[in-house]
Amino acid sequence: MQATIREKLLFIAPAIVYLLGFSVFPLIYSVRISLTDLNITRQGTGNFIGLKNYVQLFSGDSLFLKTLGNTFLIIILAIIIEMFLGYLIAHLFFLAKDVKGISVLRTIYIIPIMITPLIFGLTWSYILNPLLGIMNYLLTVLHLPTLSWFGSPATAIYTIIGVDVWQWTPFVVMLIFAGLTSIPQELFESAEVDGAKWYQTVLHIEIPLIERVLGIALIVRLMDLFRMFDLIYATTQGGPGGATEVISMFAYRQSFNYYNTGIGSAASIIALILTIFLSTLFVQLTTRERG
Repeated sequence: MQATIREKLLFIAPAIVYLLGFSVFPLIYSVRISLTDLNITRQGTGNFIGLKNYVQLFSGDSLFLKTLGNTFLIIILAIIIEMFLGYLIAHLFFLAKDVKGISVLRTIYIIPIMITPLIFGLTWSYILNPLLGIMNYLLTVLHLPTLSWFGSPATAIYTIIGVDVWQWTPFVVMLIFAGLTSIPQELFESAEVDGAKWYQTVLHIEIPLIERVLGIALIVRLMDLFRMFDLIYATTQGGPGGATEVISMFAYRQSFNYYNTGIGSAASIIALILTIFLSTLFVQLTTRERG
């Protein structure tokens, strides 16, 4: 017996209530707050000021512009490195898929993505401690100069990128490996018979056939990097001197340290808009019809 429309709505009602309560309403409320001068420590605030918060964020002397630059630097470098290393390692796993014990190695390799970013950041903050960390100790043993990994503006943001690459490259490897294993083996055999070089196989068989998998990996990492918070909070908290301040950290600091809730909400909305725009762009590029 077919369910009536009322029964169908009843089944999906919990999901609708959940989305309205935990997604739609908070988003609408955040947009509303971003259009006010709300500061929860001051009386007489919360007045509607239109787009002044957004204009202030993009003014010439705004810290937000530096924050935006840091965010895009992390996103661009992390994605390029993770996609390159991810493809390389996944390809090696694919070539060795019939080797005894390789499945155990693949399982061990994805352990970093199972660790929460906060714990991961704390662990690396100890490893890279300039005085007590094992990394500088090893550099000293090798008679190499030590570094203030998270403490120097020149190295802090690149250290953050390195730690992120260490944790999330296995995720990219996992997706790409799954894509490679879905390619019919006959295509590789035909390419081998035709005398195709390894790079020709990669460019004309592997990449075109897993293009959408690469797109999914890129989009997921893009969204994760835009909301990066735990790792930076556990290691640098945006320092030194704002060198690792990203949009999420900026919004948090404005909202909960300085209580400028309107500015913090505006920064969050900008991050959301950028994430949606770039994700939609990459979706269109990876799902386009090839001529």
